[in-house]
Amino acid sequence: MTEKFDVVDVHAHILLPGVMGTCGHAGPEMGVRADGTQFFRAGDYVLENVKFVDSPFSDARQRVEHMDQLGIDQQLVSPNPITFFYHQPAADAVRFNQRTNDEIAEICRHHPRLVGAAGLPMQDPDAACRELRRAVSELGMKCSYIGADVNGIPLSDTRFEELWSAHETLGVPLVVHPEPRTVSRGRDAMFGPWDMDIILGFAIDETLAIAHLLFGGVLDRHPGLHVHVAHGGGFAPFQKGRLEAALERRPWGKSLLQRSFDAQWAQISFDTAVHRTDALDFLVRTEGPDRVLLGSNFAGWDLEEKYLEKINSLGLTRADTAKILGGNARRIFAIDAV
Repeated sequence: MTEKFDVVDVHAHILLPGVMGTCGHAGPEMGVRADGTQFFRAGDYVLENVKFVDSPFSDARQRVEHMDQLGIDQQLVSPNPITFFYHQPAADAVRFNQRTNDEIAEICRHHPRLVGAAGLPMQDPDAACRELRRAVSELGMKCSYIGADVNGIPLSDTRFEELWSAHETLGVPLVVHPEPRTVSRGRDAMFGPWDMDIILGFAIDETLAIAHLLFGGVLDRHPGLHVHVAHGGGFAPFQKGRLEAALERRPWGKSLLQRSFDAQWAQISFDTAVHRTDALDFLVRTEGPDRVLLGSNFAGWDLEEKYLEKINSLGLTRADTAKILGGNARRIFAIDAV
């Protein structure tokens, strides 16, 4: 008999029918074409051949039923990164994020096994601070959910300092998940074909975000800020030694950090959405079972349905397996069992 664990999934986007068409020209819009192809549009970006309509992606009842099928007890539901809308007018983005967070909070009230992550209008840092405080204090959301940069502005930019302080004050983590590069920057020869902006662009941007948070002093100045990064942190865990080597050997690196590299790296956690057991084994053994959390990419085209099989194959103790499957999520995101 398979042993039952408490399972909390922290990588689970949700599409909200109630916010369709509420961000001007950008939409968003989801539907089914005459030939049966499903699509989701955000501005000029269109993603096809994912089941958006009448699916666990957009229907909370079906979502909970599918969670049961996959053995997931609770889920942190988050805005779809395609709808971060940092390239839209700030006023439109503020209204859209407020509506999105209200909708997520309402769904979570009706389905207590779901808890919410807040989208923020990052192109207006003051408004982002206000919305974070409202989402956490009034709506009960557990974290923010933002991109790896804001229209090319790195997260190390000083305009975001108050926002990081607000996370510390509120005691909530920051989750980094990139938007596809071609959403706001248009298609290009490198990231346009074969969904490269999603398949590898995400990992590149997650790695850059971690490097900026570290080298730019964000983690140094904000020791109470916890940052959770999707897709196993991109390439950052594998290239951690290169980051350390730069700090030790480059002329700008020796005095860059006031606190130790290890202390700051410990402020970062990663999800399990890396698709291969050997990659997951590397992540857990290098970063430790206390900082790896289950992330299934629920309802996406790359949903990891066999997450339990992969984690069980690592040969961990029962206690460490329990941490990855749910314990770490409950601790880091303050998610109470229902």
